[in-house]
Amino acid sequence: MNDCLTVIIVDDEPIAQDIIETFVGMVPYLKLLKKCDNAIEALQEIQNLQPDIIFLDVQMPKMTGLEMLKVMRNNKTQIILTTAFPNFALEGFNLDVSDYLLKPISFERFFKAVNKVAELCRLNKLSEAERISGEPGATGGLDQVKNSIWIKQDKKLVHVHLEDIIMVKAMKDYMQVFLPDKKVIAHITMSRLQEILCPPIFLRVNRSCIVRKTAIKSINGNIIETGLDEEIVMGVTYRDVIKSEIKELF
Repeated sequence: MNDCLTVIIVDDEPIAQDIIETFVGMVPYLKLLKKCDNAIEALQEIQNLQPDIIFLDVQMPKMTGLEMLKVMRNNKTQIILTTAFPNFALEGFNLDVSDYLLKPISFERFFKAVNKVAELCRLNKLSEAERISGEPGATGGLDQVKNSIWIKQDKKLVHVHLEDIIMVKAMKDYMQVFLPDKKVIAHITMSRLQEILCPPIFLRVNRSCIVRKTAIKSINGNIIETGLDEEIVMGVTYRDVIKSEIKELF
């Protein structure tokens, strides 16, 4: 990766700060801007410095990392939570964090998270450039624009936010995109759709279905439950990947 990604570390423990700072220094495309001891200081620095990535501790005095996320206004920054307690993971992902690192953090796991977030940053910057330079719809079906996509439905373009997509299901020669209040039909192949949506935000769960990770409410045997009436059966060939992702979430 050629572009440098800027980083802020928010953690009240100096040792934890030093470990992440060391790891950041080992990745050529990361640049540390600031280390903050608390969330209140961090909110001001984030507003001033506009970092690409924030490594955010969950448990801090005065204001927790999760409380800080709820008041943040910068929705472009990628958040990687860091904590010694795995029970905060689900709430974190409901707040759209990009990844979750469980302390003590290994460099291998740190680097995996950073690569994932770097790809998200790259897509966001690419989408911003496309938004500025031209109109949506050039890719023939779906066109990524920041954190949303344009779905070409017959002669109409429908603007859909990624966070609103619960599931996408293949139906013969078209795709059904399930939103909280409706379905949208997209004439696009599953392979092309998978390039746009997977990973890290979405998971391919069987031959004909892609699900947003944060939309998964529970897994009952081989059945993935999202709150939709549609039954989602976990494919055998996708089981190991799904289990790996779920372990990361929890």
